[in-house]
Amino acid sequence: MLYDDSWRQLLLALCGLSFLAFAAWAAVHPHSLAGLLGYTLKTANSHSEFHAIYVGVFLAQTSLCVLAALRVQDAALGNLVGLFLLAQPLGRLLAWPRFGAPQGAMRMLFAAEALGGLLVLLVQPTSSAALGSP
Repeated sequence: MLYDDSWRQLLLALCGLSFLAFAAWAAVHPHSLAGLLGYTLKTANSHSEFHAIYVGVFLAQTSLCVLAALRVQDAALGNLVGLFLLAQPLGRLLAWPRFGAPQGAMRMLFAAEALGGLLVLLVQPTSSAALGSP
């Protein structure tokens, strides 16, 4: 485990920027992003669900990343970011046996989510190091 506030803030900021970029893409060009991810948006419900996740939830995750970066000493906030990131590849792993491995861009997202979540959890704020020392 690494204890470094600057690295932790950088990781949280990069996660936040990623979520913000995807939310903006989904809001401005939903059919483009949906197509890349293997979705087809044809009905009001499909648009609603897509926007709920890729705009709404991703903006909420952006906000959590910003809050965690600003309050880097509060390890729980950053750890929640890591857990939210890892929940995505976990869901993909659950689908894998029944429907196959992620393909194309989704495979890259799977790897980025897993790596990002693990890195956020492996790089803890310096305040956490003080709690573990004798």
